[in-house]
Amino acid sequence: TGNGYNDTAVPVNAGSYTVTASIANSNYTLTGKTTADFVITPKAVTVTGITANDKVYDGTTNATLDCSNAKFGGVLEKMTITLSNSLVKIGYNVCILSLFKGNKCEYMSRLDSKVVCLNMPNEKLFSRENRRHFLLVLQENEIDVIINQNMDYEVNKLMLKLKGNVQGNGKYFPAFITVVHNDPFVDFKCLDTMIKGRGVKNVLKRMLKPIYQVYIHNVVRRSYIMASLVSDKMVVLSKSYVSSCAELSRCEYEKIIAIPNGFNVDDKVDGLFLNRKKLLYVGRLVETQKKISELINIWKYLCEEFLDWDLLIVGDGPDVGIYKSLVKSENIKNVYFEGSTNSPEYYFNQSTVVCLTSESEGFPMVLIEGMKYGCIPICYDSFSAVDDIIDDGVNGYVIPFNKQNEYICKLRYLMSLDDTSLCYMRNNAIKKSELYDINKVVFEWEKLFNELI
Repeated sequence: TGNGYNDTAVPVNAGSYTVTASIANSNYTLTGKTTADFVITPKAVTVTGITANDKVYDGTTNATLDCSNAKFGGVLEKMTITLSNSLVKIGYNVCILSLFKGNKCEYMSRLDSKVVCLNMPNEKLFSRENRRHFLLVLQENEIDVIINQNMDYEVNKLMLKLKGNVQGNGKYFPAFITVVHNDPFVDFKCLDTMIKGRGVKNVLKRMLKPIYQVYIHNVVRRSYIMASLVSDKMVVLSKSYVSSCAELSRCEYEKIIAIPNGFNVDDKVDGLFLNRKKLLYVGRLVETQKKISELINIWKYLCEEFLDWDLLIVGDGPDVGIYKSLVKSENIKNVYFEGSTNSPEYYFNQSTVVCLTSESEGFPMVLIEGMKYGCIPICYDSFSAVDDIIDDGVNGYVIPFNKQNEYICKLRYLMSLDDTSLCYMRNNAIKKSELYDINKVVFEWEKLFNELI
């Protein structure tokens, strides 16, 4: 108990607590001292080379605040937790502040106990109570850097207002970093898929497509400009996205830096890849952007030829029923819908090839995580960062966008290779994935922090 806490689970937030021992079995009694006081405090470390305006530096580690985007449960949240754990590991104090009350995440069990998790107190995001709470979090946790995972215009507008008010009163406001988690042009690339369907709104959007295109462009540009105004730095996931981010946000190239996502390299792969005759898709089951129907149609032309191979589709989403109906109506063999999972590594370990047929991506970690387990990646060149991940013909294959026949031919080639040739490509894929070990990527973040504070 204590610090607003009353539970049988071990607390993880900083504060003063009292632990009380009891025994449920009435046949026994406890003797001696049954209560004890303890305090949880952030780890103190010495950091050199830090300057801050109007703030007394007290010798403790910089606390990093991560304003998590919307609801927990996706890749963005997994990346937030991975980065937070890595920052704690090298001595930083980390606080995750969720903008929405009661957020839960399937990966929360993997979060380091030293990370402080907080929520906004009021369900009305822009309430006065939330604004005060946000500023109090900054003060009480001595935040030096805010990593903003949100490109929402209204949220960043609020951040800009709070920043202006604080600095206008001559007080310190933390360095502000906004992370762009997708291809900046994703909304334009996926526009045609977004306006498909029979609904009245979609019909009107198709009829007025030139006007709707201008509208989307203005909405996206406005969000990027607002993010740029509030941010000291903007982070994109690939150097290939710097120019498009600068174009949309109208900011200088020097304000934008590329830092890729990283992943945990915890377990090693033994390099034995026999009898793994499976193609794998892992991700959201949604047609917009992901275009999973394309992958199913590609498999339709191969399944009769390779009866000892399977296509595994792992994940869930609003269009799962559409895909199941497509498989059934076309009588496509050996397609298995596995549902969502917290352990995709189980499927990576079973598979030979990890596939994407998306019309746009940001920096798809599913390819890199698959490569870690010896899966050979194959995808369309529908996003420029693909060249950061795949060396075509060496550790995977990149297919020109919408060239379905080429995709089919390359899969047929891969599925026909002997074990020696497959092992060569798989080992190359494993080596390439090691570039994105979070223990390496985290130091790029530390370099950025030192530059800003």
